[in-house]
Amino acid sequence: MFTAFNELMNNGGPVMWVIFVTAWIAIVMLIERAIRIQQWHSAANADQSQFENTPDFLPARPEGTSGSPAAVILHRLDQSNGDRIQQINIQLAELMPKLEGTLPTIAVLGSLLPMLGLLGTVTGMINVFEVVAVHGTGNPQEMAYGISQALLTTASGLIIAIPVIFSHHLLSRRLGYILAVTEQSLQHIQQKDLTSLHSGSSNGH
Repeated sequence: MFTAFNELMNNGGPVMWVIFVTAWIAIVMLIERAIRIQQWHSAANADQSQFENTPDFLPARPEGTSGSPAAVILHRLDQSNGDRIQQINIQLAELMPKLEGTLPTIAVLGSLLPMLGLLGTVTGMINVFEVVAVHGTGNPQEMAYGISQALLTTASGLIIAIPVIFSHHLLSRRLGYILAVTEQSLQHIQQKDLTSLHSGSSNGH
């Protein structure tokens, strides 16, 4: 198996190794984001259900990377500052890039892989033309090496890029859902603050 893999990589040329390393980086990032987003998805749904069913619900303080985004935001609020609505909006804006994490990098790597495949195609065809220039068309074995390099890198770049881009799309959609649920959860807090403010104003009059 290792021999076949090594032969495949050698036939693909140096660009094939670049594609291989890029693919592994993208896969590791995808796995890490998928695990984190799944944790946030479960925690966000659980907290949203509690917000809807329990009037005075307050999420527990997150420990480490656990907890929903809403719980993280609520426990970052400065209780001495009365304007919690503004604080929530600021914290949500600051948290969004952290929730995205490596997703933008994954998108870049997904778009880079086909371009690397195209680069391998170009270098492979350059090798073919060099063989033709030196030996003419009488050396099909050397020409076949360049053509093989061109086709292998193109196919590898596309084969890897398609699942990376598709997985990135799914994770982005899931993260968008988490943000929507988080905003709904925070609206419960904002509505309570507004209700308390109106009640205080009415009692003052």
